[in-house]
Amino acid sequence: MVSDKTYKLIFWCAVLIVLLLSLLPISAPELGLFQWQDKLHHFITYSGLCFLGIQAYGQNHSVWVIGFILVLFGLVIELAQSLTGYRFGDPIDLAANTLGIIVAGVFFHKQRNKL
Repeated sequence: MVSDKTYKLIFWCAVLIVLLLSLLPISAPELGLFQWQDKLHHFITYSGLCFLGIQAYGQNHSVWVIGFILVLFGLVIELAQSLTGYRFGDPIDLAANTLGIIVAGVFFHKQRNKL
């Protein structure tokens, strides 16, 4: 079993990686498998962050508090991207982030209520 400390370390490393990849002047390779592919990446990334956040802090905090903080994190990143000269904030990215958080939050909320 993974300890809370380990989940906290993994969570904060993941947050830092998302922050850096979101704000550094780099671009992901265009694989072009389907339209809106990057939105799926946003969904998966933020549902993963929500999973890690709940594992790290879910014993002491509500799933929805963790989710709300992650939505604010996504909003701040999108706003920060719009202030750079090389990245662009996208409300649809924020929507994909939020949807990923909601799906993960609902899943964990239902799991927690089963126990």
